[in-house]
Amino acid sequence: MIAIDNSTMNSHHEGEHTIGTMILFLSFAVLAGCICKLILSQILKNKFPAPFTVIVLMFGFTVGMIIGHINVMSNDFLLGEKELREINPHLIYYIFLPLLIFNSAFNSHFHVIRPQIISAILLAGPGVLISIVTIAVFAIYIFPYHWSWLVSIIFGSILSATDPVAVVALLHESGASKSLAALIDLESLLNDGSAFVIFTIFRDIVVGGSGSARKIVIDIVKFTIGGPAFGFACGIIAVIVLNLIRNELEVEIISVFSLAYLIFYIADVELGISAVLTLVVMGLIMAKYKYCISSHVQLPMVNTWRIIIDFANILIFIITGIILAHSLIGTKATIGVLDLGFSILLYIALHIGRLLSIILLYPFIRWSNVRLSWKEYIVLIWSGLRGSMPVILALMVTSDNQIDIITRHRFLFHICTPESERILLQALEHMRRQTMNQLHKMKQEKQFSDVDWNMLNEYLPDRLVQKMDEQRNTTIHQQFFVVLSLIHNLSPRTYRKRTITDIEFKKRPSTFGDFRSNDKKQNINFRNELIIHFLTALLVDYEKQWYLGMIRRRTLYILIKLIEKAKHQHSLKLH
Repeated sequence: MIAIDNSTMNSHHEGEHTIGTMILFLSFAVLAGCICKLILSQILKNKFPAPFTVIVLMFGFTVGMIIGHINVMSNDFLLGEKELREINPHLIYYIFLPLLIFNSAFNSHFHVIRPQIISAILLAGPGVLISIVTIAVFAIYIFPYHWSWLVSIIFGSILSATDPVAVVALLHESGASKSLAALIDLESLLNDGSAFVIFTIFRDIVVGGSGSARKIVIDIVKFTIGGPAFGFACGIIAVIVLNLIRNELEVEIISVFSLAYLIFYIADVELGISAVLTLVVMGLIMAKYKYCISSHVQLPMVNTWRIIIDFANILIFIITGIILAHSLIGTKATIGVLDLGFSILLYIALHIGRLLSIILLYPFIRWSNVRLSWKEYIVLIWSGLRGSMPVILALMVTSDNQIDIITRHRFLFHICTPESERILLQALEHMRRQTMNQLHKMKQEKQFSDVDWNMLNEYLPDRLVQKMDEQRNTTIHQQFFVVLSLIHNLSPRTYRKRTITDIEFKKRPSTFGDFRSNDKKQNINFRNELIIHFLTALLVDYEKQWYLGMIRRRTLYILIKLIEKAKHQHSLKLH
């Protein structure tokens, strides 16, 4: 009896020590991630051409490679790293995925993405299927791994989940329309849900061994209809309940936070439906009626979620980097230079799949009243970037013993390497952009006034010269700006006497010509765009009045509805 008690006490102390070492390493990992972010923002001034999450991934990979070559494990820090890399990926799934999915949906601007719903459903439905099939065909006929169709479809579904965060900077720099940004945001939300549905169905077939056509159809209907329906009901109930709570900071923030986990668990475990689609729909419903959150709680709510998501991303990518490093150390015989070459071909195949889906769906996107220029379609093709979702799914695959260990390691390798290849492309683009900006600054300095720039252009890359030429031929939007003081001077007594066409324009101190065009359609489009900007500023002002308690919540809803209706009418006229 005493021996049994002693063994129980020893195992209890070992468990406490294991948890302690894991917390030690997690604390180091989070602190190291914060230091990386501080270096990027304060020292490098955010000029390093790589997303923060990828830098954290590389940091975790480096730590994993160093520790992997240390044979001594008596140190608590090393033991904590060992326990962390052996963590159950399903635990990562239940801890981090509800946060990432619900945050993206809840903090979206529903009034902006609403006109893009049909196009987003097309890209996230048939578009994802086209992308999955393309990647699966590539994995079967190009990879020398002899994967089956089931394994290849699982691989394709993981790589079909996209993330809009990495393309946000590109959208701002290219001056892309808000409709394009809204389409990419909404598509990525629905995309994650549809890709996860395919992943779950085919993974269950591989793991469970049963995959009749009848079961597949039932699962698809259950996931694609049951998940959104349950999410819609939960979203409506949450909005009604939150409307009854007034200015309770802690209660409202904690309620929303815990609701995401509760609904995710009920949908996934109790009901057996798509928890991802459930949270997406519930988050969008709550985003539509976001003013159910009290005005004094809105800003703290946003800041709280931002901190939580940063914390989650640091942990996800450091854990992934560590697991990837140890996978490579233990699989030198199965992953080599040849696999790296195939990963480059896979990177190309990902964009080919994206291109095919957009080409095949182009007539339907046009039918849904979404009008994009050819440049914006190029941005849409390149917006199929991968984020946290594929990493979490890849970690889940590594825990399935029904899939052989070599295939699991190859999954993790090929899912993480596209991010590294994207870093290389971003670095080259960053170098080109920095060179162009520096040349532009040099032209303004006196000491370079005698430089023969035409001769210098002969020694520059053709693409850079083309970019400089585009800078000279700027558009109307770059040549002129509205005098904002005139807009603010539109008092209630005078606004009826003046229309939007009466707003004066001030010419910038440059050699550009008259902004007015002989093209009547161009002038009308310019006028409608001004009206849309004015209505957007008006909407922001109404929101400020609500935050200050000057208008009621119901009044704000009515004003927003009227402004969005007017903006929608003028946006249609733009096309």
